[in-house]
Amino acid sequence: MKYEIRRVTENDYLDIHALNQQLGYEYDKDKVKERISNLLDAGTDIITVLEVEGKVVGYIHGIPYNTLYTDNLINMVAIVFSNSVEIDAKAKGELFFEFEKRVKKNGYHGIRLTADVERDLLHEFLVSNGFENKRDLKHYIKYF
Repeated sequence: MKYEIRRVTENDYLDIHALNQQLGYEYDKDKVKERISNLLDAGTDIITVLEVEGKVVGYIHGIPYNTLYTDNLINMVAIVFSNSVEIDAKAKGELFFEFEKRVKKNGYHGIRLTADVERDLLHEFLVSNGFENKRDLKHYIKYF
């Protein structure tokens, strides 16, 4: 499989929208485009994509995680691969390696992530890439 790993662009919004739908997020595609544009302008997020034949088939999105109790980390808020395209483990690993390289280059000391307990394939992928599970958490959100 021939693929490219690169930084996200605004033109990726339709593919990103489709990948987000796989995760159950029904967010308007035009808003996805606007969010990508805003995040690129802000310059703080790290979003790395895996492209096959001109189509984004996976991405990792990280945001700064700065607290008073640890060194600066990147909080991985999304990692998703297409269900409709066969993606080999090498390509997935290289996407993660490139993401991690960019995290280090930007001065972060590690990566943190919370994930649904039912995402077994993701858990296996994370452990195979050096992550360890610290604890099980509940997830709370309050929207305004």
